[in-house]
Amino acid sequence: MNGPAIPERDRADNASDRAQARAALDAAEQARTAGRRAAGRWARNYLLGFGAVSAGSVLAVWAVSAWVSSAWWGVWYALLAVLFAVWLRRQPVRAIPRRTLVLAIVAWSMVFGLTMAFGIDYPAAYPVGAATGFSVWAAAAWWVGR
Repeated sequence: MNGPAIPERDRADNASDRAQARAALDAAEQARTAGRRAAGRWARNYLLGFGAVSAGSVLAVWAVSAWVSSAWWGVWYALLAVLFAVWLRRQPVRAIPRRTLVLAIVAWSMVFGLTMAFGIDYPAAYPVGAATGFSVWAAAAWWVGR
């Protein structure tokens, strides 16, 4: 004999406890999956929105570049760098991997800087820079959403 016999009622309670535990684990897994999907959607929309705003800002620069000095653009670029730093530190959800975000910021900064540098002499650089800058953010959104 393997030990004392377990009453039928205790076996039923044990099976019921296991079923409840399994159901709770399944519910937790579903919630985790739903949370990850929502965070991924948020991250993609956030990156695409930021890309659209940044592209729009480059086009706005193009529209007013004839009337604004290059010193002002230096201040604008410095303010954007501060904005990116604040954005990086205050990200509400860590849905965007830090490395991806830093690479996107650096790549976009390079595109923005080159656009501003060449845009003075070659105005066609502004729409090209806007499209390329948006592409950087779109690539980051794709990377996060894959």
